[in-house]
This record gives sequence, structure tokens and C-alpha cells, in this order.
Amino acid sequence: VFGKTFRKKLGALRYFLVGAGAIGCEMLKNWAMMGVGAGENGKVHVTDMDTIERSNLNRQFLFRSSDIQKLKSTTAGEKVTQMNPNFNCVSYDSKVGPDTEDLFDDEFFGSLDGVCNALDNVQARMYMDQRCIYFG
Repeated sequence: VFGKTFRKKLGALRYFLVGAGAIGCEMLKNWAMMGVGAGENGKVHVTDMDTIERSNLNRQFLFRSSDIQKLKSTTAGEKVTQMNPNFNCVSYDSKVGPDTEDLFDDEFFGSLDGVCNALDNVQARMYMDQRCIYFG
């Protein structure tokens, strides 16, 4: 569907996905199928500090009963990498906020092409909005 030049651009993208719940799982799946971050220098970072619960299974399609109690970000990253083995995914189990700026620091944000918020927490959303504005 996409031409070679465009696929190469998609593959080289470096994105940060914050949240690996229902919306985050859908984004990861779409990106893996499109080849986002699947190129030589591309990468998708995903973080979510939550673990999978039984109540997640009906709306977070990447997860199965055998995944209950596992980290959402790690499990989602593993599942989409099975769909596209070239998908470069780095998973974190950290929340985003002032107390994790040593992990998600200026160098980290400066290396990104984009950020996608898939958050259900207003405070984290506001923080990420501020970081994105700062890095423009």
C-alpha cells in the first residue's frame, strides 16, 4: 500500500507511546503493521506502570488470560513484535511525571519524532502536554 520511500520514513520514526491500555494497544498494533519504528534507526518507546487485570481482557485485545498480572507495556510490546518482528519496541514500567525525568529526560524527548498519549490519567496527560509544548 505504501511506497518504498514512505515505508522507509515510517521505519525511521522514533515515537513515544504513553499508555498501553485499550488505546495504546490499538496504536501499537497499527504502528507495527504500518512499520513505524521498524527501520534501521527507528524505535517506539512505550510506558505503562499498570499490570493486566481480568477486566482488561474484553477491551485490550493484545492480552489473554495467561497475561494477567504481567506488565501491560512489556506484554503489548512483545505481542506486536510477534506481528512484525522488525518492530523496534522498548518497554518501560514507569509513569511519566517530574519524578521520572531522570529516565525520560531532555535527551530522550529531544530524540523523538513524536509522542502519542493513550492515558486515562488527567495529571499525566497535563504533564505530557507540557513536555510536548516545551520540546515543540
